[in-house]
Amino acid sequence: MSNPLQRLTYRDSYQRALDVVDSHTCGQPTRVILAGHGLEAGMSPLVARDMLRDERDWVRTVSVMELRGHRSMFSIALIHPDRPGGEFGVVFMDAAAYPDMCGHATIGTATTLLELGLVQAPTPDFTGIFEFGLQTPGGRVPLRARLETGRCKSVAFVFAGAYFLKTVDLNLPDIGAVAVDLAYAGQWYAFLPVSAARTTIDVAKIKALIAAASVVRAALAERLPDPDGRAEPIIGNIVWTDAPNHPQAQHRNVPISAAGSFDRSPCGTATCARMATLVAKGELGFGERFVKEGLVGTIYHGVARPDSAKAEQPTIVAEVEGTAWITAASTLLVDPSDPLGNGYLA
Repeated sequence: MSNPLQRLTYRDSYQRALDVVDSHTCGQPTRVILAGHGLEAGMSPLVARDMLRDERDWVRTVSVMELRGHRSMFSIALIHPDRPGGEFGVVFMDAAAYPDMCGHATIGTATTLLELGLVQAPTPDFTGIFEFGLQTPGGRVPLRARLETGRCKSVAFVFAGAYFLKTVDLNLPDIGAVAVDLAYAGQWYAFLPVSAARTTIDVAKIKALIAAASVVRAALAERLPDPDGRAEPIIGNIVWTDAPNHPQAQHRNVPISAAGSFDRSPCGTATCARMATLVAKGELGFGERFVKEGLVGTIYHGVARPDSAKAEQPTIVAEVEGTAWITAASTLLVDPSDPLGNGYLA
C-alpha cells in the first residue's frame, strides 16, 4: 500500500515545502532545514543569510513561528558542501532575526548531522572524540563530538572572541539600583541577578521574568548611547542569574530575547559570555571547569582559555559542551491559499 502522506507532500498546490529534522539541546529546540530553502551547495553562510533575509524570509517565518513553531523556536538553514569531504554551512534563524552564532543550535545541528550520517566518523561503531566543523556567518566553529559505538552523546563547540565589556549601573522603575554586566559572545548579553526582578528562576515565573526583562532592556537603551557619539552595543538578551539547584553547577541563568523568547537550556553563547565576564573579574581561571544550569535544570560544561588574538578588548576562547536529542522528522507545507501559511507570532 502506498504512503497516503505522499499525496500531501507532492501536491502541486504546496509550492513551499521544507524538509526538517527537529532536536532539542538540553531543552531548547533546534529545527534543521535539510531542503526547500533554496540555498545552493557550497554557498557562503553570509551570502546565504543575506539571500534568505532579503528574498526568502518566509523560510525563517515558516520554520520558526506559529503555526509550526513558537516564539522560542530556533531554526537552521543547512548549506550542503559542494565537494566530498567539505564542511556543512548554516544560517541561524530565530523569531527576531538572523544571529551570527547560536550555541545550542550548533550542538543540535552537529548532533543531527552525525545521527543522520551526513557527517561520518572514521567507522560506523566509532567510540571516542571526533572533530569536525561548521561554517557559520560568524566564521568557522570547531566541534568535538563524543561518540559511543557510533552514537553522538555530546558535542562541544569552540568560540573565540568572547569578552566582557563593562558593568553598567541602572536605576530601574519599581526596582531601584542594580549593576548589570555586559558581555559579548556572538550576541550581546546583559547579566543581572534575578532578585532584581523580585522573583526566582522558575518555569512558572517565566511571564514575570519576560516582563521584567523588557524594563531592563528599555533602561539599557536609554543608558548606553554615548554622549561623544561613539557606538555602543544594542543589548537584546537580558539574562537573569541566580545560585544553582543542580549539584554540579556553579551558576544558573535564563536568557530573555528581544522577541520575548526564552532559553530553556543554559544557553551556549551566554555561557561563553558569562565565562568571559567571570575571567575579567578574576572569579574564573583559565582551564577551570565551569558548569552552568538552565531554566529546566539541564547543564552545560564550559572552560575558558586565553585568546591569542591581538585586540584592544581582551577576549577569551570559550568551549561549551552539551547534549542534543532528535525528536522529529517532517515536511513543513505552505498552502498558498492559507492566509496564515507563512507564520505569525502571537
